[in-house]
Amino acid sequence: MISSASAMPYVEYACEGRLLFRTETTEGSQFVPRIQEIVVIDDEPYQVVDVEYWARRMGATDRRFVWPTVYVIPVPSSEWESRLERRNARPKHGSPPVRY
Repeated sequence: MISSASAMPYVEYACEGRLLFRTETTEGSQFVPRIQEIVVIDDEPYQVVDVEYWARRMGATDRRFVWPTVYVIPVPSSEWESRLERRNARPKHGSPPVRY
């Protein structure tokens, strides 16, 4: 019996045709960012543009492990500053009068 793809021991991050790094995961904490999400790697913002999942057979059993590869592109600093500005809370200019 072939078991389903149940474990993701690694998540790989790649940018512009090269592997940036690989993170190890556990079955309890498997995190793969979504497409269009921003991830910050070494204090630099990157946008996720694609996620590929690769299944590989491990050992003598028919168990398969899944390795997601997350493809990212750098976010220009001007766009990143604009995004951060939109996320900051605006100062409140007083509250409307209470009418009851």
